[in-house]
Amino acid sequence: MNKFKKQIMKYFIACAFSIAVVESMLDSTFDNVVFPRFEDNIVVAHILLGIYFLLIIAIFVLFAALFYRLTNIAIKKESNRQLNKQNMIYSCIAHDLKTPMTSIQGFAAALREERIKEEEQKEIFDIIYNKSCYMNGLVESLFTYSKLNTNDCQLSYGKMDLAMLVREVVALNYDEFEKKEICLGLEIPEEPIWCLLDEKEIKRAINNLVINAYMHNENGAKVMIQVKRQEKYVYIIIADNGKTISKEQEQNIFEPFVSGNDARSSGEGNGLGLAISQIIIEKHEGKLYITNNIRDYTKGFVVQLQSV
Repeated sequence: MNKFKKQIMKYFIACAFSIAVVESMLDSTFDNVVFPRFEDNIVVAHILLGIYFLLIIAIFVLFAALFYRLTNIAIKKESNRQLNKQNMIYSCIAHDLKTPMTSIQGFAAALREERIKEEEQKEIFDIIYNKSCYMNGLVESLFTYSKLNTNDCQLSYGKMDLAMLVREVVALNYDEFEKKEICLGLEIPEEPIWCLLDEKEIKRAINNLVINAYMHNENGAKVMIQVKRQEKYVYIIIADNGKTISKEQEQNIFEPFVSGNDARSSGEGNGLGLAISQIIIEKHEGKLYITNNIRDYTKGFVVQLQSV
């Protein structure tokens, strides 16, 4: 959407500049060439003045029509892009829901028909429960993503200690890092770093990035979570030494269902976490991007926010 707005602004500036240039050339021609030749003939001068104003109107109408044409084409392209994006999301949701739903139906039918041995039933119940939790998580993520994309979604900002919030999020996920024997390094200052934040949503954004760090890395990987302040900005860096991300992947990694496709196929992720994080951070007037320039790490997700 930001690219679309910038494109419309470029069209407006180009048309406005062109009108100004053509009008200036027209003024110069009439003032220096046309009018001086007929300044003694009042009738002709009035006719030329009328022609001048008609030309000015014609120029304005011409460029207004051109601007309308260009914006109309841009709107159609953006509408098609949004429609294709929605269709892709719905298709991915249907795909991601179909597999666990089919499994649940199959296991439920087997239990109803008493085809499962009693000693195996607990394992089947666990599978059904886990798959239903995955489906519920996908639906909740989709609801969050849709809500954040509406103009009616207004965040509630307050002055909060970002360093403390990051520590809280890491603590909530610490067991998961231990399960995968991931070497977790923390560089979070003890002194407060104050920012204007929506506590619930910024925690959601950071949590998605932290989950991404252990979900998409092998056992025994190395992860570093850093919070630092530089002038008026605060940076949260979540880096790891796992697989690198290509330049092509970087272009689309924050799109829904584009990132984490391997995790989705294994039932570990839903492909919406990074997209949700980016929207939340942008609503905080911040940036979320990837860097490959962190020593001893292959990549890092960087959150940039303004401090107060």
